[in-house]
Amino acid sequence: MDDPALIAACRLGERAALGRLFALHTPALERLLARLLGPTADVDDALQLTLMAAIRAMPAFRGEASVRTWLGRIAVHQAYALLRQPERRRRVPLELVPSALHVAPVDLERAREAKQRLGRLYELLDSVSAKQRVAFVLHVIEGHSMDEVTALMGASLPATKSRVMWARRQLIRKAQRDPLLAELVHGGRS
Repeated sequence: MDDPALIAACRLGERAALGRLFALHTPALERLLARLLGPTADVDDALQLTLMAAIRAMPAFRGEASVRTWLGRIAVHQAYALLRQPERRRRVPLELVPSALHVAPVDLERAREAKQRLGRLYELLDSVSAKQRVAFVLHVIEGHSMDEVTALMGASLPATKSRVMWARRQLIRKAQRDPLLAELVHGGRS
């Protein structure tokens, strides 16, 4: 639930209020951006750009949507802009490091395989258009309804459904040819 007094203070540009609002919503925004962009340094950049855009737009916030939805839409647009940059495809992804130093060998092997699968999945996601990727991640991975994805992307419902469908088709076709991902596509049966 949005606190009207906090939002009013944010509209006036009060730093403490903006800090409280962002502290509430930053973890969710960071997770959303990480899923949209993958394991890359772009997540931090996109988060900063999202917060800066929100500060600039806050005086015009009308409250027609929740602050969470409004910030999510800004984050989606920032991620989409970064995904469209041609030089992004040439970047090397960040290495995901295990958090614990003392991990059992079996757990370490599973973690390594999961990391490889995740890396391959994001490589496949890089092969679809930015709009398809964003729609697919929001609907399939994040679990948003088509109506929510439509609102977050600022697109029509038919366009959103089409983007998800085409992304799914391309990803399934490519994943079936990948030994690491075929198991995911076939639901555990290779």
